[in-house]
Amino acid sequence: MNQVLEEILKTGFTQKLDGSPHKVIGQISEEEGLLIQECAKECRANTSVEIGLAFGTSALFICESLRKNKNTKHTIIDPYQNFDHSYGGIGLNNLKRAGFENIVRFIEKPSHLGLAQLESEKVMVDLAFVDGWHTFDHVIVDFFMVDKILHEGGIVIMDDSDWPAIEKVCSFISSNRSYEFIRGTSPRTTSNGKEKNVNNKRITEKFKNVINKTKSPKNQYGAMAFRKISHDKRSWDHFIDFL
Repeated sequence: MNQVLEEILKTGFTQKLDGSPHKVIGQISEEEGLLIQECAKECRANTSVEIGLAFGTSALFICESLRKNKNTKHTIIDPYQNFDHSYGGIGLNNLKRAGFENIVRFIEKPSHLGLAQLESEKVMVDLAFVDGWHTFDHVIVDFFMVDKILHEGGIVIMDDSDWPAIEKVCSFISSNRSYEFIRGTSPRTTSNGKEKNVNNKRITEKFKNVINKTKSPKNQYGAMAFRKISHDKRSWDHFIDFL
């Protein structure tokens, strides 16, 4: 594990651009970081895209996996990295400190514009991590646009899938798109900061085929990874209701 990532995970702090300490809030768990790396290895990722950067924790996990391959590129889309006082360029600086600057492409735009730019450039990726704006409309658009540039066999990871809006998008993916749920991480918290109940019956019902198949005792996930089976072949009027 690179030193910058280890510092964040062990202390909960990172460095501002001037070297002073800064508390890291809202970072992904180490379990989720390992999920990202497992998925990167499983789909043999050379190219990836990430929505949202913050302090760069997830990007550090991704880049650590990608650098093991040749001709890799990790694209990050985030309009707030350099303007939000909470981040102040810290995420990009952490990637630079870790030595990943040469494999990172940063697009300072809202995700729908950044992803559209990648599609127009005919960029294709093997792995995607979605952790941007958390309202349903933003997340469903992020997924829709990611799907346009994701290779068959590629994997998309939806962060905070125990939040109501993201949970709903995951239900849509599972019921309406040619994706298979492959694994998830332990639930963390809701948007109000309270621990989620792992015995949520609605989640159990929606993903019971997966749970029964894997015989997992968990029926709710802090992040969910889906593998793309095929490009979109639905009829123009396709719709399956989702909870």
